[in-house]
Amino acid sequence: MRRMTGVLSIAVSAVLLAACASKSDTRAVNWEQRAKRAWVVSELAPDASVAAARPCLANLSVADYASRHFVEVRYHHAKLMHHEIAEVPPGMVLKAGDEIELWPAACSAGKLSRIGKAFN
Repeated sequence: MRRMTGVLSIAVSAVLLAACASKSDTRAVNWEQRAKRAWVVSELAPDASVAAARPCLANLSVADYASRHFVEVRYHHAKLMHHEIAEVPPGMVLKAGDEIELWPAACSAGKLSRIGKAFN
């Protein structure tokens, strides 16, 4: 009888662990597509002089820059902390410290990073 109780206990534990492991994580990042977990450092000021100082924003017109929302983000890669510029998707509200899914691109090469989703 004790042996049967022990086996039953192990079987129930295995089923419960499998159920927990199969739940999808809503905070998951799309690692396969090279996304990174990142954090918003700050919002960029709507002042056009800020855009002129960043290679990825320098080609935008004053009106185009003012109509869009950009943030500076940080993420880890190869034991280093990187800082890049990303455009906030329409309808998304972000503030400093928010955790996001990011597809990084080098602003120094004139490319904007892309934000996938927010985890706040």
